[in-house]
Amino acid sequence: MPIRDLSTHPAAYVSVGELANYWRVSRKQIYKQIDAGTLAAIRLGPRLFRIRTVVARDFEESARMCPGDLHQPPASRVG
Repeated sequence: MPIRDLSTHPAAYVSVGELANYWRVSRKQIYKQIDAGTLAAIRLGPRLFRIRTVVARDFEESARMCPGDLHQPPASRVG
């Protein structure tokens, strides 16, 4: 089932392919997030994962950038 909006998606889980299509990234990028531990998933087989919809939504919210975030100078380090 294609994802139209994670906040209203009726399924409890989404596949790597569905999430990749929704976020317009490659499946490889989703797997990288899973492997890095930044996106929690359930492993059902060697390369078969499911991601809870609420987890994907939370990940999306935490990664959301505000306008101007790219132009902010890095915080100075006190050393």
